[in-house]
Order: sequence, then structure tokens, then C-alpha cells
Amino acid sequence: MTQKIAFLTWGSSCQVRSFQDFRHLLDDLIHVRDLASHDLSRYAAVILPDRIDAEHLTDHVARLNDYVRGGGFLIVFSAETCADWLDVVDVEWRDVRIKDWLWWQKPGGRPEIHQPRPLHPICEAIPLRDMAWHWHGVLAPHPTAQSLLSLDDDSASLFLDFRNLECGGRLMISTLDPHNHNGQRFMPATTRFLEGFYPWLNRELGIDRSQDGFTLTYLQSIRHNTEWQPERLEEVLAEAGGKTRFLPLYDLSPEALNGTDILYIPSQCDEFFLRDKADVLLGHLDRGGHLLINAEPAISWLPFLGTFTAVSPRPFTNIKVRLRNDPFGMFANMDEDFDGWSGVFGQYARGWTPMPEGATWLTEVGTAEDPKPADWLWQYPSDCGKGGHVFMHNGDNLLRYPDHGDHRDSLVRDICAGLIRAGRGQTSASPDAPESRKVQFPVHRTEMDPDAVVPNRYDGSRSRNA
Repeated sequence: MTQKIAFLTWGSSCQVRSFQDFRHLLDDLIHVRDLASHDLSRYAAVILPDRIDAEHLTDHVARLNDYVRGGGFLIVFSAETCADWLDVVDVEWRDVRIKDWLWWQKPGGRPEIHQPRPLHPICEAIPLRDMAWHWHGVLAPHPTAQSLLSLDDDSASLFLDFRNLECGGRLMISTLDPHNHNGQRFMPATTRFLEGFYPWLNRELGIDRSQDGFTLTYLQSIRHNTEWQPERLEEVLAEAGGKTRFLPLYDLSPEALNGTDILYIPSQCDEFFLRDKADVLLGHLDRGGHLLINAEPAISWLPFLGTFTAVSPRPFTNIKVRLRNDPFGMFANMDEDFDGWSGVFGQYARGWTPMPEGATWLTEVGTAEDPKPADWLWQYPSDCGKGGHVFMHNGDNLLRYPDHGDHRDSLVRDICAGLIRAGRGQTSASPDAPESRKVQFPVHRTEMDPDAVVPNRYDGSRSRNA
């Protein structure tokens, strides 16, 4: 069993969007129709999110029960029908709903739930206010399960943890529906629930997603003494935990890219060959690998790449590169003159290419009135949201920069570190906070009153529900 988490879906947008939101804390998105082709024993945990139609599970219930019997950790949010198909333990679902789902619109309103003592460890990650919206039935108390969330009178639970099953597996069942409403961008408490739940689950499983180092494959394209095997590349990347591999251009293949986190494409390349190998490059991106491209494309050798246009070199300030945006700290160590080569500007970048939709504009050239993107960053779109990033540099080989100061030749090192942060969803400002924890959606009066509060059962304080 590997330290990976699987997330099942029948393809609804709410489930897929929730996976995309928390992709940095999850591993594989598996459609239930394809479940038979997956070995669930490979996973430390399997998530069955809310709003999966029971009919989609009919052919797979034996596999799910066997997974738990084999020591797996199954987490079920689709609890309404679980009593019909779970056989590793007897559970009883009751059709008991919230008494007043509009509680949040009323002064002093609160749902009739509490976190029973002794508190389950998850309650440190998810406070009561982030479990409070409504529920879809309840579960009868069970002598071998701990309740994380119960009705006020403790007659039933909304969240049970069967931590020590005789078969050696573990089972959590909830009647809450956080993925559905998070995916709808509806009810902020559900997003906060998931923001607490998935980091807790990773800690519970002992999964450390911090990546120690990376592997960069440098595409060797021209036999020039400074280009074929740059002398300081290995040394500089090692400062950030990077390993360097060298690959001749015409040996490019999917197999040759195995184990590659970042593929470096230098500025002097055979663009016709790269166009012929577009499927290899796109496959690398689809698997979550990154591209660091130095180019002034004459042809569109990838579907998202446009051709290069130079800016006017007069006045000279047009070819002075200006930093515009740096969310991943790629230029954090660069001084104002980082783009100069022997004190001369214009070699780093003299023009631009169009940015794909959704790209981040990093640096600019051109006039102040009509600036153009010299460097941009873009994430390759994939169904699961785990596509790799493209750093597009419209100019000279980045290995040369800067040519002075304490961080000489270190721009590529810092770009690589930024690409790894981008792949984890971490910004330079808060490297420990995944971007997935910053889900944005509108809140309207008809959805959730942003001033609604939930009294805390234990200390009498009041906390916002939205």
C-alpha cells in the first residue's frame, strides 16, 4: 500500500471541481466506471464523496468492502445508502433532517448539533462552525465507532469513525455534503470543512507532500561550448536540491522523460522537430511535468505557443525588462539590472509571444503605454487540475542571468524552485499554504448570510458560519 489518496467520482462537476481545489492534497481521480481496472490496495485512503448515485456503485460494492477488509481506509460521504451495501460493519441510516435549514437567517439561530466529548482529533482541524450547515440523514450510534458530530441529544451521529475494525481496516462515514456545496461555490462553511479535512487526512496517514529537490532534464540541441553542457548548471541547481540530466534533442521520447520534473528547452532548437514531438511534450505536461522554454518561436511548435514579435529597440527603455508579477518568487533574488549582459540590455528579451488564456504575466518589455510579456507562466489544463506549468521566456538562454552579484547564474535555479512551488499550489508569500485553500466564490443573501453565527457548545463564544 502506497501513501496515496484516491478520490472516486461519477463525473459530476461538483466532485471534479472539489478534487481540483484540493488536488495538491490528493493523488488520483478515479471514475467509478473505471474502478474495476484499479487496484485499490495501492491507496492508503479512498474517498467516496457525497452525491454519488448508488446505482453507479452497484457493481463495485464488493471491491470497496474488500478494500477495507484488506486494511484500507474508506471515507464515505455518500451515506444515505451505505447501510445497503457496507458489510464490513453494520450501520443504520435514519431519515432525520435538520429542523430548520434557515437557522442562519435568524437571530441566535443554530443547528441542533455538537462535537461530543471526548473530542475526536479531527475537531482540532475542523471546528464546530465549519461542520454546521445541514445534513442528509443521521447514523445510529455504534459501540465500535467514535462520533465526531452528534445531534444535541446524542441520539444519532452525522459523522462516525470506525478506527479499529476487526479486519484491520478503517471506515469513516458522514451524512454531510461538503464536496457538493464547495463544488457549487455555495455555502462557505463547506469549503472551510474541506480546508481542514484534507490536511488532517494527510497528517493522519503520515503523508508528507513536501518535495525534497527536483530533477531537471536539459535538452541538448546545439554543440556549442556554452550550450551543449553548461558548466555551472549542475552546481547552481544543486543549491536548491536539484539534480541535472542531459538529453540530446533527437533522443526525446516519453521514456527519456521518466523521472523528469522540469524539461529545459534552450533557445537554439530545431522547431520542426519539436513540433513533431508535440505529443511527447504535451504528455509530459499532462502528467504534471513542467516546461522551461527559452524561445523566439518562428512557428507554433506547441498548440498554445504563438510566434515571436520584436518590440521597437528605440527608445532603449523599450528593451529594459520590468518585473510585473512574481507569485512564486522566481525573481525574488534579482536586482533591477538582472537582465543586463555585460552591462548591455536587450539580449535577455527583445520581444514577446501571446499568452494563453489564464496565463500569469511575469515580466514586460515595450513601451509603458503598450507593454508586452517577455516572460509568462501558464498551467496546462487537465481534467484533474494537476497539469504542469510552462515558463515561457521570449529571449536568450536564461542560464546566463544574472551575470553579476551574489546570485550570479541563479535565475534558472530560482525559476525551477518557483515551478515546483507552483506545482504544489504554494505561493512565495505563504509556502505552506496550498492555493487550493483559497477557494473563491460569491456569497449571496439567498445562499448564506455572511453575518450568521453559530454558538460554540462549550465556551459560549460565537463564530461566523460564512
